[in-house]
Amino acid sequence: MPRRHLISALLLAAAPGALFAAPMEIPAKLEAVTLFPWGAQVTRTITVPEGVTEVLVPNLPDQTDPAALRVAAEGLTLGAVTLIDARQPVAENPDTPQIAAARKALAQARERLAREQDAVARLGAKAAAAVAQIEFLKGLDTANTPPDKVEELAQAVASGVQAAEEARIAAEAEMRRAEAALKPVRAAVEKARQALQALENPAQERDSLQLAVSGAGQVTISTYVDQAGWAPSYDIRLDSGSETLVLDRYVSVHQATGEDWTGVNLVLSTARPSERAAPSTLWPDRRRIGPPEPAALSRQAMSKLAEFDEMPMVEAAPAPVADRMDMQMQGETVTYRYPNRVDIRDGVEDLRLKLDRVERPVTVLAEAVPLRDDTAFRVVEGVNGGEPLLPGEAVLWLDGALVGGTDLPLVAAGDKLRLGFGAIDGLKLKRVIPQANEGDRGLIAKSNARSERVEITAENLTDKTWPVRLIDRVPYSEQEDLQITHSATPPETHADWDDKRGVLAWEFELAPGAAQTITLETLMRWPTDQVLR
Repeated sequence: MPRRHLISALLLAAAPGALFAAPMEIPAKLEAVTLFPWGAQVTRTITVPEGVTEVLVPNLPDQTDPAALRVAAEGLTLGAVTLIDARQPVAENPDTPQIAAARKALAQARERLAREQDAVARLGAKAAAAVAQIEFLKGLDTANTPPDKVEELAQAVASGVQAAEEARIAAEAEMRRAEAALKPVRAAVEKARQALQALENPAQERDSLQLAVSGAGQVTISTYVDQAGWAPSYDIRLDSGSETLVLDRYVSVHQATGEDWTGVNLVLSTARPSERAAPSTLWPDRRRIGPPEPAALSRQAMSKLAEFDEMPMVEAAPAPVADRMDMQMQGETVTYRYPNRVDIRDGVEDLRLKLDRVERPVTVLAEAVPLRDDTAFRVVEGVNGGEPLLPGEAVLWLDGALVGGTDLPLVAAGDKLRLGFGAIDGLKLKRVIPQANEGDRGLIAKSNARSERVEITAENLTDKTWPVRLIDRVPYSEQEDLQITHSATPPETHADWDDKRGVLAWEFELAPGAAQTITLETLMRWPTDQVLR
């Protein structure tokens, strides 16, 4: 038996009398939604009147998870709670205000349709009377009419037929217009009928909740759904004069739960209840040694070796399951309460809401990587205080002008904040290798060597002084026999920049029209019986 059915059966067994009672049906009102990056907690409320002992709450989401279902009562005593996902019990179903209003609207629409149909019928009777008059006039017997009266009677008949024909034409024209006017009235009746039917006979692919209660008060029902979520987005504006970073934060919310969320209180949470709560398991890493691989293998031997590598080992630990590519969080859970009630319709891909504005002081500098780029880039750096900035798409603005877009990574509270704001066309970079030498040191020497000399130039063609960080690299070794040394003029400001082995950084001010040249020399030595790779 599925777990949720078992729980429902146990709950029913705990209250056997509830199986055959006729509970009062009270639809729940959707009050609040707490959206997570993946999933949502939906809160509904019902008001239980005095004297009711059994309540049936219809139209909960299909496949409601009993493990995530929470029911709380205020002002009354709550007994057995039964989640029903199959055959619904017979319930007392008094008209709700919505059903009463729908029935009244249908009755009014039908009354209007009847009045309009009566008007059409009267026009039809008028046309029929005109036709009857025409037939009567045409059927008059003139055989016994005196000769001196025939002409007078003929003129009277002609005039009567003409007047009746004109009346018929006018009546039929009015009737056609009235028939056309009936179309929206009939449509209004059908719409009212469908609205009432939707209230009286809601979709059956929904779950229900049966409650045993004592007293009067309010019941709060919380359920969890997977088909919903939210993601942040940003407009990031840099004021280079004041070196201030302004982040206008937005959220895009979506849901596909099968129902519209109308007028709900919205809370956004950074918690991730849909993900695992425990850390990964780490298995032992066994290594072994063997003879070195031969210099060359035949195609047949390589095929055999591949088959061997694919064979499972009894002692091998199971590989961990790859983590899902979704939002990652650090630190405490953060929640945002939206100030106004919102409508989130089912199936709408994204609803964008303004969250707030955050300002951060930053430092603006020009960062240059001559090995890869021919111009420097504007970079801002600072510290994110207060609360984490969640990952999301960002549009970048520099002094009011749009400069591009980026994906903002997760920036925890107190962590470094770093963003690029486009190229600085007036800061030119050049990296040349005027001298490189590789070869034997002589017949007696026991080592090979390679030397390299690099000249790096940064030139400022702008009208302002820039703080520059220039980044380059030298090779590094983890083998004792491979010796690598380097020297720089001027010396680097930072070695192993950003915790990367062999990456060097120089920091300096570069005035308008000025240039800075850095000379970097590298020497590598290794035994003669080895090859540099």
